[in-house]
Amino acid sequence: MAGGKQDKSRARLALVDEILEQAFFCPLHVNDWLGFSFGQPSLMSLEDDELLDVFVRAAIASEIIHPELAEGRLPLAWLASIGEPRPVLAQVLASLRHDRPLLFHRVLFSLPSLGEEGAGPDDFELMEDFLQKALEGGLDLSGEAGSELEVVRHRALKAAGQDPDRPDPRLAQLARQILAREEAALCRSETDLRLWMRLGDGLAGVEPALAPAVMAEAWALFCGAVTGARPDIDILGLWLPQLALDAQELALYAPVDRRAAHVIEAVCPYCSAQARLRLGEKVERLSGCEHLIYVGTSDEVHLLEVLGHFELGADFKALLASYYQSPADLDLYSTIINDLYEMIQGQGRLETRPVGCATAPQAFYNLRAYFAGPPHPESTRH
Repeated sequence: MAGGKQDKSRARLALVDEILEQAFFCPLHVNDWLGFSFGQPSLMSLEDDELLDVFVRAAIASEIIHPELAEGRLPLAWLASIGEPRPVLAQVLASLRHDRPLLFHRVLFSLPSLGEEGAGPDDFELMEDFLQKALEGGLDLSGEAGSELEVVRHRALKAAGQDPDRPDPRLAQLARQILAREEAALCRSETDLRLWMRLGDGLAGVEPALAPAVMAEAWALFCGAVTGARPDIDILGLWLPQLALDAQELALYAPVDRRAAHVIEAVCPYCSAQARLRLGEKVERLSGCEHLIYVGTSDEVHLLEVLGHFELGADFKALLASYYQSPADLDLYSTIINDLYEMIQGQGRLETRPVGCATAPQAFYNLRAYFAGPPHPESTRH
């Protein structure tokens, strides 16, 4: 008898899984949250350091533009409750121009209004004003996802043997318990989450009869939080702990006065020398070694500056430049640079280290120091 119940539960789990994966927004990665928040598909699939960088800039801009949203709440909640995100995103993009130029251009080239005849950046006194105008006509991604989410959840609960309009009241609590497990946060997408619940031990301890419905409800909670269709700051905080900052912690990430002459430093992984740079209108090198070749972000345009210290060839650089000028080829540009970067790093010829600053410990969170090691030995020729 017990075996029959287990078999029936597994069959229903498989059916529920098939229904859930049909949602149009699947596969959905947890880092897609900001893309849905701002209604910009080009802000989806962000890398972890890109996500933190954009979030910090957006939260700081939000506190300035919408101070009424900030009082007594976490920065995650500020961004989740912005009614009109264009002014905030315009500020973010303007600040990304130099720090993350590829991400800036990726968003800019994706805006439909740029393809229409109208005013260009030279017609505006401030870049932020031009960007706010260019951002007009953003998509309601959260609204579209919300409609889809309810339809798919309804079908999944019905397939799990529940009345979708009056499901078992235990489901929501059980689903939250599943999502609160430490192992759950290792699932970086709804695909990972479904796989963990269906084939792993994600539903361990749940009654077999309820397991398929709990799977559907946990999926809906996760997807609702990431898409913003069913906002849930607690779930976002579990999956994105690096963003779970309070207002005081966020303030440590704020940009510093360039006239303060802060000194940033990093230790060379090859010779252990202390590399120190004083920032200001001009960057002054105080100490270091010949291995330090660049200080910047992980943006692919910055990585190309790093890779330029290796033997790339003029024609190869020209090809990359042509890709960078073509909106359709930005993904190819990014792929080539990242693959080349990872290859050279894998050969032990390139290392990165975080940048520290005694006077502003978090202000340079997005910078890395890049060090070039000894040349890779050539293979023996016969």
